[in-house]
Amino acid sequence: MEELELHSRIKTEPAKGRTYGECVMDEIFSIQMIDGEFRTTLHIKEKPKRLSREDALIYYTRKLRRIWREIKS
Repeated sequence: MEELELHSRIKTEPAKGRTYGECVMDEIFSIQMIDGEFRTTLHIKEKPKRLSREDALIYYTRKLRRIWREIKS
């Protein structure tokens, strides 16, 4: 299989502890116009599987509480 030639502004990185939804949102936020076309400049390889509703609720509740604690202090 041929290697894809990526533009110099496009980077590939691992998930780095992000959830599937966070990976997708980071890719969407990285969209830029390159050579007259809109492209994502971030490609996350090996995205994690989606969390179940219950697991996602627990994960994001903990994350919001942690961030809120950081803001308050």
